[in-house]
Amino acid sequence: MTEQPRTGLPPHLAADEEWIAAACAEIRAQQSWTFQMQKALAAIPAPTGNESTRGRAVQQALSHEGNGQAIMDEAGNICSLVAPPSEADVQPPVVCMAHLDSVYAIAPDLSQPVTVFGTAQHAQAPGISDNGRGLAGLITLARVLQLPPIRDRLRRPVHLIATVGEEGEGNLRGARAWFDTAALAGLVPCAAIAIDGPGDDTIVHHAVGSHRLRVTIHGHGGHSWAHANAANPIHVLGDFIARATRLGDARSREAVVHITRMYGGESLTAIPQHAWVDVDLRGTSAKHVERVRRELVRLVHELTPSALRAELTVLGDRPAGSLPAEHRLVQAACRATEQVGATPQSAVASSDANIPLSRGIPAIAIGAGGSGGGAHTSNEWYDDTHGARGLERLLRVVLAVAA
Repeated sequence: MTEQPRTGLPPHLAADEEWIAAACAEIRAQQSWTFQMQKALAAIPAPTGNESTRGRAVQQALSHEGNGQAIMDEAGNICSLVAPPSEADVQPPVVCMAHLDSVYAIAPDLSQPVTVFGTAQHAQAPGISDNGRGLAGLITLARVLQLPPIRDRLRRPVHLIATVGEEGEGNLRGARAWFDTAALAGLVPCAAIAIDGPGDDTIVHHAVGSHRLRVTIHGHGGHSWAHANAANPIHVLGDFIARATRLGDARSREAVVHITRMYGGESLTAIPQHAWVDVDLRGTSAKHVERVRRELVRLVHELTPSALRAELTVLGDRPAGSLPAEHRLVQAACRATEQVGATPQSAVASSDANIPLSRGIPAIAIGAGGSGGGAHTSNEWYDDTHGARGLERLLRVVLAVAA
């Protein structure tokens, strides 16, 4: 059953003043510009671990639209800052994040642009929604926050961060690095907003935790007939797969276990010397994820005979976290959703927001408008019919906290 965040904000958080309405009108006027920026960014290949070229394009855009110098940090994140007009009023900042990397169904030639198909309102390309839309939304936000009627009312700095390594084996690397650096500098944001993909109604305030594990079994191999009694790594992993997947519960989603990749064997007529499988364990609470993780490790050692050797490699570890529906940030997002004519929907997902949530910093993830589908495939698509609506919502949420 979908959880509905409670609506109704304190008067000082109401975001229906004329100056905000004027800023929303500017977003609508820039809808076509934002869509063109989205397609241009999606055309730049940026698989996880190879985001630098797209990062430089975002850096240039944020520097231009943000009226200041965006920088690339040591992790590869692109960082820009919109500061309040008066330093005397500075409060803990708001952080807005959009990830640079994309998932591709087929790894592209990084020297060649990604082909973006489409029309004036529709586009199709790997990463066009996730997260071409989020990046375009971040840049549009930078542009609108610089408008004098908006910037003059800011009471908190707004950090705009394009992060690396959000997808898959990136393991939220960019978000971790930014919040680590901020903590060392004594900077504790009051709120964080991950701008991820399209949409204008969902509010992700429950972060799915995950543990990604590679299980490798090593053996001596041998001839499949002459050494028929030799221990077989693939047979062991077959037993492991059958039992591991039963450790999860896809209905309750307290913990879900999937085998996502597998490899093994050197010859059709040889007992394998090596074989491995990748396990994707996800859950809604750190306690459940840790319980199943321990069971997976126990199962590997129980099934591996002495003639074989098991090797466990951690590929990723994402913390779980949640924010109550009654929290001010969730309420602000809910109110902003209603103000743009949509119905707020509580959602559970994994995003850059996992990192601040796990550190006690209020955080949510929301879309940047429009609609899309086919995420993480070569057929990913985006429709810009209502593209401005999600960006209006984003602006209202940011101003509810920062202005």
